Amino acid sequence: MVRAPIRKSRCAAAVAAAALSAGYLITAFVMPPAEGAGRREALLGLAGAATAATLSSEPALAFDEAGPWLGYYSDPQHPMCPRKIVYEYDLYKTATIMVVGGDGDPGCEKKVSKRWTAKVDFKAGSDSITIDFSKKGGPADVVGKWDKDGIVFPDGNKWKKIISFTNADGQLLA
Repeated sequence: MVRAPIRKSRCAAAVAAAALSAGYLITAFVMPPAEGAGRREALLGLAGAATAATLSSEPALAFDEAGPWLGYYSDPQHPMCPRKIVYEYDLYKTATIMVVGGDGDPGCEKKVSKRWTAKVDFKAGSDSITIDFSKKGGPADVVGKWDKDGIVFPDGNKWKKIISFTNADGQLLA
């Protein structure tokens, strides 16, 4: 019974040593705290650097699957209003495709009066997506189907793709 606490303490010591050595390597990339900044700010900076160091190449893989949908679209029911489908990737490794848009009265020739976002669900290789417009007061499960040069919705509206992205960083196709 005496050995179990010793094993646990050895394991804890090994984990602590690994964390300290990783922290030592990461501190080379952390900006020094501003004059008068305390220990808390330094630790928060170190935690941010450690989190950034754990990111992988998963955004590029998800982009390959969603890439054909990403870009800028024109919506004939809302002239000149922004419609952009973008790929977002957070620190929790959650890939999300979003529609970023705006509405005017009825179009956006003069100004965008209301900005909104809508979550997109899609399956790799599918010719349809499902958009949740509920945050802007619309329906939650609108299915859009790819049709040659844009997305057609059940009401007959078609968002025509006008600009495509070439990579996950949002660089535009020339």
